[in-house]
Amino acid sequence: MSNPAHEIRISHIPLARIDLADTRYRISREDEDLTALAQSIKETGLKSLPIVRPPGEWEESDESGQSHIVVSGFKRIKALIRNGYTGKVVCQTYPAASEEDCAIFAISDNAYQRQLSPSELVQSVRLLGRFMEPQHMAQKSLTIFNTRFNPGYIKDLLKIGDLPKQALELMDEGQLSIKSAKKISRDTPDVANCFISLFSRIKASSSKQMEIITNFLEIAARENLNPTDLYLEKKIQEILLHDNKDLGFKGNLLRNYLSQRRFPFLEKKRQEVQEKINSMKLSTGVKLVIPENFESTTYSLFLEFKTLDEFETRVASLDYISTHPALAEILKR
Repeated sequence: MSNPAHEIRISHIPLARIDLADTRYRISREDEDLTALAQSIKETGLKSLPIVRPPGEWEESDESGQSHIVVSGFKRIKALIRNGYTGKVVCQTYPAASEEDCAIFAISDNAYQRQLSPSELVQSVRLLGRFMEPQHMAQKSLTIFNTRFNPGYIKDLLKIGDLPKQALELMDEGQLSIKSAKKISRDTPDVANCFISLFSRIKASSSKQMEIITNFLEIAARENLNPTDLYLEKKIQEILLHDNKDLGFKGNLLRNYLSQRRFPFLEKKRQEVQEKINSMKLSTGVKLVIPENFESTTYSLFLEFKTLDEFETRVASLDYISTHPALAEILKR
């Protein structure tokens, strides 16, 4: 038996009767560039119809003068406006749909066309959170999000949703992972804001972000510093204000500085080993790699070559490396 709430109608609604200011169902960011979408619609037409909610009882002629609320398709409608369109928009309407139904439509209409961005994912669970508990949301996640979520993950996304808007923007830009956002969302607003400001000025992989957060908080706790005061220290600000525009470069500088400050003896050991490696004067194409933080006893030796002659030269150098006294010193723990 079909659900009356899912009975669809197609109507031609005057653009002036669509309320773009009511964003209760919006999950996408408002600042996205619509240039490509507008051009696509101009050249190939509107391929996916927006979904709107009638202001009251649905009327075929829409002569009430009331505005329709956008459920899904904000960008599509704005792209039409950008193209100078002023006529009627062909839209989908669900006259019997409830608020919860519309929230589900808003998410699934996007999730079944493409993968939701991190910020859209957060906004989606916040929207559904008005009508569902995390457990219920998890049970229906496959049909709504086109993927399965567990209740714990949904709770994490809800918590991330309490972070400032800038955090969601950083997530979409790849500067703040969901895992990192989850960690900072558990701290005080001041500390969370501190990390949001920090990650807006660097770029690092998710694992490196977590390392930076962990080292930062460990240093603050060990040195009895307020995390905000640590963030404002001259050395850290110098790294963040470095004139190099490469955010990844700044991220590595900050990561190395925090690691050295948190593990001074480990860094001293690393430098000593690197000096021994340098003393071996390895030939081009040969690289000896020490285990990360000396947590393993496994060392790696990499050989790079383009020709058979280069390969034979690299292999021949192994005898020299194996008998070099520095290697024995490096391997001695």
